Amino acid sequence: MKKIYLLLATTFVVGAAFAQLNNHQATILDVKTITKSVGGDKTPTDTVGWTGSSNFLPEFAVGGQVFNYGYNGGGYVYGTNVSTNEINHVAQGYNNLSAASFNVEGVLLGFIGKDHVGTGNGSSVITVNLYNMAANAAYEGTLPNVTQTADGPSGTAVATTTITTADADTAFFSLTYAQFSTPVAVSGDFAASMDANAVKTASDTVGLASDANGEGQRYAFHYVPALTGWVVTDDLFGGNLDNNIAIFPVIDENNVGINDKEFYNDMQLSAFPNPANNQATISFRLNKEMSNVNIKMVDLTGKEVLNVNKGTLAAGLYNETVDATNLEAGIYFYSIIANGTRFTKKLTISK
Repeated sequence: MKKIYLLLATTFVVGAAFAQLNNHQATILDVKTITKSVGGDKTPTDTVGWTGSSNFLPEFAVGGQVFNYGYNGGGYVYGTNVSTNEINHVAQGYNNLSAASFNVEGVLLGFIGKDHVGTGNGSSVITVNLYNMAANAAYEGTLPNVTQTADGPSGTAVATTTITTADADTAFFSLTYAQFSTPVAVSGDFAASMDANAVKTASDTVGLASDANGEGQRYAFHYVPALTGWVVTDDLFGGNLDNNIAIFPVIDENNVGINDKEFYNDMQLSAFPNPANNQATISFRLNKEMSNVNIKMVDLTGKEVLNVNKGTLAAGLYNETVDATNLEAGIYFYSIIANGTRFTKKLTISK
């Protein structure tokens, strides 16, 4: 009988929490179209485009639009909002389909807005985390009848770093880099999160961009303190918000390279020399034939400095030369995109 009473009590608490959450829903504040490069094979372009910088399945904003979702009543769905449940902590999950082992060295964040009206005055702290994913770690289901049966961020964060709201670059297409003190080993599915609770406490606001409803894979999450757990965002908002959040982990250059035995989602990726001066070579190996292969590189602001359309490629090793003569010294992120998934690493240009 004790188990039955406990189940009933848990159901009541969950239902009460979601009843409060359902008082507010997402509203579209703004939609912007991405400019995508459509040049021919091996044609670099300086088109400014939202290229993501991580491993999405499906790819971020495949429909060509970036959304700013507001929380009806105030604030952002993916950031600080007016909810009494303090749902200011969001996470994006990633599939590691080949169970490769690698390191994550930091996270790129695509902020869509912020406001310094409270005591933070630009100094309020945004926390960025990395989690392992596990089965039954998140709530899902038709509200308010939800159960903890979905894959989700698990346990305590395996890595944490912070930036301030002043660091958050909200210019469209810009990306803000939050680097972990040391690269973090990952061997399974994982998730990266942005915790804006301290921003809310300071009465400041900050929000992240996302893509359109329907472009996700139910791998976006909100942490709900009232439940002491993560909830699938799509269910939290009535089954009408299945999308990807602009949170893009960056994989360490020393892992899953062309000289390693492991593949990440059937891909290996390296760049040499790294740091580079006037020229670099991006090398990638495919473990099987893959379609829609693109090589892209962006700078820290998200500006695209390289976009090479390779089409369909057979399994094998390939090289792409990067002319860095006119690139400024600094950090860049290069990606291979194939079969709708993305693999990204960091390249440093030194002059």
